Amino acid sequence: MDTLHNATLPQPNPINGLSGAADPGDPASPAGWRIIAPTVIVCYLTLVQVLRFRALRALERKYSAYAADPYALDYRQAAEVMRLHQLRDTPFLFYFGTQWALVKSYGMATGTPLLVKTRQLCDPARVGRRAEDTAILLMELLCGDLDSERGRRATARLNWMHGRYESHIVRADYVHTLALFVLEPARWIDRYEWRALTRLEKVAYLVYWRELARRMGFLELVPETLEALERWKLEYEAKHMYFIPQNKMVAEATVNLFLRGVPTFLHGVMRSLFISFIDEKPVRVALGFPEPPIWATALTKGFFRLRGFVVRYFFLPRAVPMDPLARPAKDGRLYRSARFVGFEPWYVADTLYNRVMLWLSSGGKVTPGGKFQGRGYVPEELGPAEFEKMGREEVLKQAEAMKEFAMGEKDEAIGGGCPMSFGF
Repeated sequence: MDTLHNATLPQPNPINGLSGAADPGDPASPAGWRIIAPTVIVCYLTLVQVLRFRALRALERKYSAYAADPYALDYRQAAEVMRLHQLRDTPFLFYFGTQWALVKSYGMATGTPLLVKTRQLCDPARVGRRAEDTAILLMELLCGDLDSERGRRATARLNWMHGRYESHIVRADYVHTLALFVLEPARWIDRYEWRALTRLEKVAYLVYWRELARRMGFLELVPETLEALERWKLEYEAKHMYFIPQNKMVAEATVNLFLRGVPTFLHGVMRSLFISFIDEKPVRVALGFPEPPIWATALTKGFFRLRGFVVRYFFLPRAVPMDPLARPAKDGRLYRSARFVGFEPWYVADTLYNRVMLWLSSGGKVTPGGKFQGRGYVPEELGPAEFEKMGREEVLKQAEAMKEFAMGEKDEAIGGGCPMSFGF
């Protein structure tokens, strides 16, 4: 009996002192992990789906009264609507699309001769700063408060710089550039992001740009709806988008700027990828670029579609919006974050942290300070180095006039269509 009894009892495990059979409830056991791991994964993916559209749904509820007629938004409401996709949901392709809108504008034969003449986009020593200044102005105007002091000064500075060349600029080119800024980011987002933009978001962006056009003095030229703007753009390009040598000069300078940080042996590959981003043949022809290789087009499309799928189903949404705006310091100047430098670290504080960050991100090619100054900026000094100390009083005067306009809401004095009713 003792022998039989001992044979039926479970034998101690020599390792953990327990029975040899694994306990499914023990997390340390293989059976336990086979239950826990899938449960965690399913819970995480479910959380992604629950949170992924939450911010968008909240925005749609807040502006539900404008669903039938989003053009009734005012520019302040439009700014809040567009912040969601600019800074939280789809910032990568929004700014990527904005960047390519600028590149496509170089296909207009009416505009590039002036760009070549001023050498701001052809001289390798100047093109980097021009790109950074353009990015800063766009951030100030699109991500900041248009009616803030720095927003008004940025707008006034933009007007002052354009005013220097007013007799050489075809005013319809302003509208074409605006059309690219409004339509191109939405085109990239709709094709490749994890979600398309809603009509409310697209219209809000046009409403906001029309306000900028009003403050720049060409509102009367801008179509009032997205559909009309698209038609106008296509008709204007049919007449004025064609190849001239100046187009290619500016486009090549831009390509070379993008290739600065790329090892020489990869330049051919990266150049093909760059050209493949310009997927409209008339634009490529106008810029003097050849047809991209099939592999380049397939690779870029595949990358963007895969990225959109992964973000949609596997990434939690941003908890807080991005903040690309430069920060004010005690000296009264604005200093950029090293995170948002595109090509050259102009206006980035010369600190140990920024030196390390930029050295790593550029492969040891650039650091703040030195020729990049490292002393921040004020909006009224942005632009080409030779103009840095010029026009300050005129800009500040116009910014003050804009303040009075903002306080008075729809002031008739700003309309009419002449280049800036505020004057200089």
